[in-house]
Amino acid sequence: MLGLHRILPVIIAGMMLLTAAAWADEEGQRPVLKGAYIEFPPLTYTSGQGEPAGPYMEATNRLAREAGYEIEWRSLPIDRIYLYLRKGKLDLWLGSQGVPALSDSTLEPDFSFRKIRLQAYHLHGTDPVASILDLRGHHLILIRGYTYMNRLDPVMKAKETRVDQASTHQAALRMLKAGRGDYLLDFEAPVTQALERLSLPEITHSPITTWGTTLVFSRKTEDVEHIIRDFEGAWSEEAHSLRR
Repeated sequence: MLGLHRILPVIIAGMMLLTAAAWADEEGQRPVLKGAYIEFPPLTYTSGQGEPAGPYMEATNRLAREAGYEIEWRSLPIDRIYLYLRKGKLDLWLGSQGVPALSDSTLEPDFSFRKIRLQAYHLHGTDPVASILDLRGHHLILIRGYTYMNRLDPVMKAKETRVDQASTHQAALRMLKAGRGDYLLDFEAPVTQALERLSLPEITHSPITTWGTTLVFSRKTEDVEHIIRDFEGAWSEEAHSLRR
């Protein structure tokens, strides 16, 4: 049987651990989730100081704190994000709702941020389009690294369709102005920002489609369903949705 002089240090050490844990709770330390975003200015991007920035980031960080969590963000290419979510190297992605390629490996909460709009940008002399299928057989300009939620697949399969890629939104707009494509497939928010820096009155657009944005959680994250419930409980349409 152990003597009191041997048991007492063990008891004291245990009490110190409990006290430290209680102190951490009082100080507001929160579980840290590993999150990722893509460079999608002005909504999500890395600032000049190397920090995640943009209204989506601000709203998500505020929501996470209200849910009892902190998020450690990384800017990653979209294919890396998909891979890391499947493998559990990421806990969540601030991105698109209902990505078919992620349906088996992720879970989504019951809320969404505002929708993003995909537009077909073109010169005034080019015929407007009403749907994605209207783009078949045309010369398209796409942004390198974007998946477009695979919604362009029917267009890309048409052998008459030609595709060029641009590394930035500004470069894509310049390509369109120079006649190096019939339509630029791009998103409203980053193009609006790019057009503020460029004088291109000859460019207009046709609305194509929209889809929602949300927090996409990896199924491999421990207690992920509990975490999602915490976020859903903290969610407020007025405070977090960014709808307009």
